[in-house]
Amino acid sequence: MLTRFGAAAAIFALAGCASRPTVQGTLDAAQQAMGNPNSIRYTGTGMNGFYGQALTAGKEWPRREMTKYVRTLNYEQRSASDEMSFAQPVFGGQQQATFVNGDKAWSVTPAGANPQNAQAELRQLQIWLSPHGFLRAARAAKDATIATDASGSSTITFSDGKHKIAGTIANKLVTKVSTLVGDPVTGDTELTASYGGYKVFGNAQAPTKITQTQGGFPTWEVAVSDVDVNPSVNLAVPENVANAPLPAVNVVSTRLAPGVWYFTGGSHHSLAVEFPEYVAVIEAPQNEARSLAVIAEVHKVIPAKPINYVISTHHHFDHSGGLRTYVAEGATVVTHASNKAYFEKTFAAPSLIEPDEQSSALKKAKIEPVGEKWVLKGGLQTLEVYSTKGDTHSDELLVVYLPVSGILVEADSYSPPPLPAPGAPPATPAPPAPNAVTLWDNIQRLKLNVRTIAPIHGRGTVPMAEFAMSIGK
Repeated sequence: MLTRFGAAAAIFALAGCASRPTVQGTLDAAQQAMGNPNSIRYTGTGMNGFYGQALTAGKEWPRREMTKYVRTLNYEQRSASDEMSFAQPVFGGQQQATFVNGDKAWSVTPAGANPQNAQAELRQLQIWLSPHGFLRAARAAKDATIATDASGSSTITFSDGKHKIAGTIANKLVTKVSTLVGDPVTGDTELTASYGGYKVFGNAQAPTKITQTQGGFPTWEVAVSDVDVNPSVNLAVPENVANAPLPAVNVVSTRLAPGVWYFTGGSHHSLAVEFPEYVAVIEAPQNEARSLAVIAEVHKVIPAKPINYVISTHHHFDHSGGLRTYVAEGATVVTHASNKAYFEKTFAAPSLIEPDEQSSALKKAKIEPVGEKWVLKGGLQTLEVYSTKGDTHSDELLVVYLPVSGILVEADSYSPPPLPAPGAPPATPAPPAPNAVTLWDNIQRLKLNVRTIAPIHGRGTVPMAEFAMSIGK
């Protein structure tokens, strides 16, 4: 009896093992059900979330309605394009088109192809987050594993060498693909694409509802109206993109006043203000590479003094992407009071995908919250930080005023346009931007005796009179 029972148990166990889903079997079944196109094109409408630009830190990304969205993927060429038409003019233009082919990335504007090769890796990742792309990548992976939940759905996980990618397959259809990506503000950040409403298009099944979230909020919501399976696609790399090097970090320092330095050379600027015992830096934009270059230049022009403070005009990711670097340096972050809890979280976030100075230093952040006004004084220098009112770009925009030199530092409210080329006719004045007028109103409300505007964007410093003229004051 014991012998028979043992034999029966062994047979039952073997039968159970045989019925468990395998990586290869699950992928084969999904590919048979979904098809295996070499290329695919999705057309639809929906919403694009402006990642990193929330009005308030920790809130949803601003939603921008798309009247048309076209995504084209060529799996064999490892190329893709996203073409968007927005209902209203947005930053970057009412029509935007981005491309990737291998390790080359670019956008196309009326002026031609603009190299963006630093974006190639993330755009490549988007190819393998697509339903059919995930199946191809998982089949090619040598480390793929599978787990099955109580509902019968399977999750297949593999690594592309840098990112761990996990895809859920339910009823032989890819319903979700997730990974972690590096971000200079939030560290290791979840990126998830969800798919539903599958329909047959040609010889394949494809989703008609696509939602993508990054950092916990939607970046895409697309209602797909048409899918073209195996379209002829050749996203050739433009010559100027193929030959373009990765952009170098360029920092140019200019002395604006005694103890005041302006660091330009890129799309985002910073300033340093010297006090008897330390330095305060205004703005830490973009990423760690920019911050390290600015810090090196600060120590060059103001030697032997530590950077004790870094002042952030607002939390938007292009303006705060270098703050973690200053935290690792031991600097106190001066920011609007509404950002304190958010930055406490992001400064402590792990950053293993794109390791930075803070992921090694693990410094506990020191944060100085600003309500209406915050002041630094030392020697002959005074620095005043004010909270503005009424700006629509952000709910927590700060300006920095240096009363001794009459310099006002501001971000995004006013960005001086380039000067016309020598001999060129004067450009037609553009209507004043509402937030530039709001900046003027705040200067008057605060009774600041501004002589020079030092913007974080734009060609550089301008006299207050030029700013006033630009808004008709």
